[in-house]
Amino acid sequence: MKHLVEQLVFKLAVWSSRWLKKHSQNKWEKFSIGIDKNRPLTLGRNNSSVYKANNETRLESIVNSGFAGDLGRQINPSVSLPLWAREIPTFLANQLSDHTRRSYETDLKQFFQFLEGRISAREIESLRPDHIILFRKYLEEGRLNGKIMEKATVNRKLAVVKSFLNWLKVNQVIRDNPAQLVKGFPQSQESALKGLSDDEARKLLSLPRRNSRAGALHSAVLHVLLYLGLRKSELLGLKMGDLTEERGVPVIKVRGKGHRVRILPITYQVKAALEHYFFACRRDKAQHEEPLFTPTKNPVSGQLLKKMHPHAITYIVVHYAKKAGILKKISPHSCRATCISNALDRKATQRSVQHLAGWSTPLMIQRYDKRREDLKNSAAFLVDYGDEVWG
Repeated sequence: MKHLVEQLVFKLAVWSSRWLKKHSQNKWEKFSIGIDKNRPLTLGRNNSSVYKANNETRLESIVNSGFAGDLGRQINPSVSLPLWAREIPTFLANQLSDHTRRSYETDLKQFFQFLEGRISAREIESLRPDHIILFRKYLEEGRLNGKIMEKATVNRKLAVVKSFLNWLKVNQVIRDNPAQLVKGFPQSQESALKGLSDDEARKLLSLPRRNSRAGALHSAVLHVLLYLGLRKSELLGLKMGDLTEERGVPVIKVRGKGHRVRILPITYQVKAALEHYFFACRRDKAQHEEPLFTPTKNPVSGQLLKKMHPHAITYIVVHYAKKAGILKKISPHSCRATCISNALDRKATQRSVQHLAGWSTPLMIQRYDKRREDLKNSAAFLVDYGDEVWG
């Protein structure tokens, strides 16, 4: 009886999911409804009420049509789109990173959905700094999605809006960029990112059971993150052919932001972890185009020679952090901050740390050095005038 009830609940959940998906698609496919009935609304400076969408404007629908998920897909010619909406696919295609394109798309959707009912979709020229300022306030207070955003996140979303409006200005869709006058929040030199101490990092590296395939993979991933300071996306982008030699030194080619490639030496700790992973998981180093890190099991498709999912990397770090008894919030990026802090503790030059991290400027070093505030490392202990200690 219990088994039958579980089956019934499962079938009901599947049916509900399909119905919601179909209902959502039907709603978003109505592109042209009410386009000519738009009414430009003014923005009151004392407007503090929670935003309520105006169903007559349909700016949400126009934006969705302009955000065609496949950038190569042709937009239905029967739908009359404003010029600004036609520029969206090209603006997104101009971004080099898939991750950047997805983030920009999400941010622009959020902005134009916020504008629905505030300006006419056909009159983008009526956009004023007031609208951008209110958008910033809504993001800060969590009045768009019920989640209060960090000031750094608000700044990033504002930067995307400014960039797109500037794109429209350069392409003569609008005369001026009203967002250019809107200020972001002061950029803090501190970061909420938590790093690890040397003891915590050492314990993390010792926990995977390397006599199993999964343990060998996890050990190799943690060694690459903690010894080379790679971003999660950089680690997932590694291929077997990226392992090579230069002047007799084993190195790895890392593709960073902006498609910049940097060459990093493979330390003996990382080399040992990788070699054990190759042996335990029977990886062929001659398959140069295969991903360096692949899942050890995949019951859904059965295909193992593929990149690991980003969530899998996060799971590995968080899982072993919990096993190590680390209570603070840890992520793969915490390993990057730990690597940079450890290098600085050992008197690495700013230039070498900048190359290790793949930064175009050394200004990020201070934000990622998580141990400079440690009192026992304070510069105060280095100050000495040779006077006599008394008391």
